[in-house]
Amino acid sequence: MVKMSGELTETERVKLSYWTKYHEIAQENSEFMALFKPRKPSKDHWSTLGCGSSEYHMALLIDTQHKRIGIEFYVPDNKEIGHRAISLRDKFEAVLQLKAAPFDAKKASGLRFYKDGYDIKGKPEKWSSFIATQLRWAIAMKELIDELGL
Repeated sequence: MVKMSGELTETERVKLSYWTKYHEIAQENSEFMALFKPRKPSKDHWSTLGCGSSEYHMALLIDTQHKRIGIEFYVPDNKEIGHRAISLRDKFEAVLQLKAAPFDAKKASGLRFYKDGYDIKGKPEKWSSFIATQLRWAIAMKELIDELGL
């Protein structure tokens, strides 16, 4: 586990605390743990989840500045899979009940989803419910990925 440090900014400390809480909650969710192995907490705005393929992964996202949480399907180097996911964005949107933000960078491509109204910095007492939402999204996205054969 990463230690709290005076070298971290306030925002980095909040992110580290959030992902520490996520790790604790995820460990208690047997459905989630049957599908995923949560990564150790970090000061990043994402936490990666393996999906059983080296071609892609998912990530849970927090955006402290815009007060939102999210999830993404991230394909680092395979444009065929990334573009296929983008072409199936309506299926992802239906399952997650979120609007997709497709991305197609030089190497990486995929889909990103955010939901507003999640004040990570200002409402730490609500982190458990924020995290529960993200765990549900992750389970639903993994099931869809498997169903679509990505």
